[in-house]
Amino acid sequence: MSALWGGFGVRLAAIAMILFLVGPPAFAESEGPDTPRRECNRLTSQITRYEGDVELARERGNELWEKATRDQIERLSERRASRCPQYADDGAAAALREFAAMLGSAAKLAASYFTMGAL
Repeated sequence: MSALWGGFGVRLAAIAMILFLVGPPAFAESEGPDTPRRECNRLTSQITRYEGDVELARERGNELWEKATRDQIERLSERRASRCPQYADDGAAAALREFAAMLGSAAKLAASYFTMGAL
């Protein structure tokens, strides 16, 4: 009887050793929770969710909840801007947005002028 359990114990130890040696490298290749792309996506989805909460707080007239949620959105946005370069808002991007808004206004004025107010 002990010979039967002895062989089973050796097999069990061998399986445990294989899992111990092969398991961690196999899981290390998968994309973990702290990869930059995954973190950027997580932060973006959190910001989107909290923006919905701001609207809900405004509808209910809860100013304290609205302010706290806006503060949380600001913290998440700063964190996302520091860790995700595609979301960083630098001065050039702000100037480009301002210039695009100015061009839009100029186009509306020009259309009104050249069509003599028909548009």
